[in-house]
Amino acid sequence: MIVFPLSDVVLTEVMFQFEIKRENSKAIIDLNGSLSLRDTPKLKSDIKELIDSDSVTELVFDFQHLTYLDSSGIGILLHTYSWTKEKNKKVKMVHLSSEIRTIFSVANLLEIFQVE
Repeated sequence: MIVFPLSDVVLTEVMFQFEIKRENSKAIIDLNGSLSLRDTPKLKSDIKELIDSDSVTELVFDFQHLTYLDSSGIGILLHTYSWTKEKNKKVKMVHLSSEIRTIFSVANLLEIFQVE
């Protein structure tokens, strides 16, 4: 058995990435990895741009590959809800893992968002 001192252990962090796909007036936002505070400015900016676009009427967040979501990620989702409501647009969440669904449940987001 080989034992490494803790100082030799390198923890790898799951990076966050997102991709936006367009299907007519629908924008699908594929989330991948771990969404935390440092990732939110770019995502927030791109979401705001989509909502402000006249060609987008619905946003779909795909959580299939999201492994972690912190309070800043929840904040973006709440901002998205407010922005889409102001513009009379739709937002829905799909493919929530049991872990992410639990976070949504604790934060009472299941009552706010359309979740499939």
